[in-house]
Amino acid sequence: MASRRSAPSRRTAKRRAELADFEGILSFKPSNSGLYSSTCSAGVHAMSRNLDGRYPTIASPWDDYTVYSFHDASQIQAPDRQPIMDAMNSIIAINWKAIEPHWTAASSPFDSKYSLVLVYDHIGLVAFSVYRVMTVAGRLAIYRSGTEVLPAHQGRGLYGFFTSQILKHPGAVSDEGILYGWRTRNPIVWAANAKICEKVAPSLLGEPADAALQAACVEMCATIYPGKPLEVPGMIMRGAYGHIQHIKQDYHGRASLVETAMSQIIPNSADALFSVGYARL
Repeated sequence: MASRRSAPSRRTAKRRAELADFEGILSFKPSNSGLYSSTCSAGVHAMSRNLDGRYPTIASPWDDYTVYSFHDASQIQAPDRQPIMDAMNSIIAINWKAIEPHWTAASSPFDSKYSLVLVYDHIGLVAFSVYRVMTVAGRLAIYRSGTEVLPAHQGRGLYGFFTSQILKHPGAVSDEGILYGWRTRNPIVWAANAKICEKVAPSLLGEPADAALQAACVEMCATIYPGKPLEVPGMIMRGAYGHIQHIKQDYHGRASLVETAMSQIIPNSADALFSVGYARL
């Protein structure tokens, strides 16, 4: 009996360690360049009104944060949408060099196809994560549409918390495992997301290519970004970040290897890699 209990314990510890590696993923240097970035960086809280208990909350690991989780983002009422979207765009503009808003009425995070997790302190929005649950290649799939954390609140485990909440989504239950997708130019984001996957396409660090994952990349990308070309087998999306620019960091460990590979594959910071892996649950 003791050996049966020890195995789940080890798996749980390993899982927690893997999620902890997400910490610091979005530790971008605050940007003060670019018209939109400089306009937003001073007033993110001014555009973010608290939800004041108008929606149910979920358990928060932190006493000073209130967490809202919407499996259907369209449940957020119309009067709340613009302030939330302004605050989301402001956080993006602080973490990236942005020349225009990322989320707009035409490309809204409040569509029913999205799920949304919001974290507030006593002043306003400090972090958020947008994701989608869908079916790809006949399997359950999750796509990370965007996660951002204000610099002052990085280092507290918010990204890992978001990941654990996303993988707890009621629809994220499958005996066959889950396809887990993301798009990025940030090598830290790529390395950390890849770490919780058995295999990933594209393969950046010499692992054998997986034809099924490559096909899943193409299908998922076509579903999320219809009409946007995806270069195979590199899974490159040219010009994906024309409106925002990744701020380079000092990379270490696995992230430095990923950065070397990315610099060769997509030297233009406006380009991105669309990636899909088999998530370890």
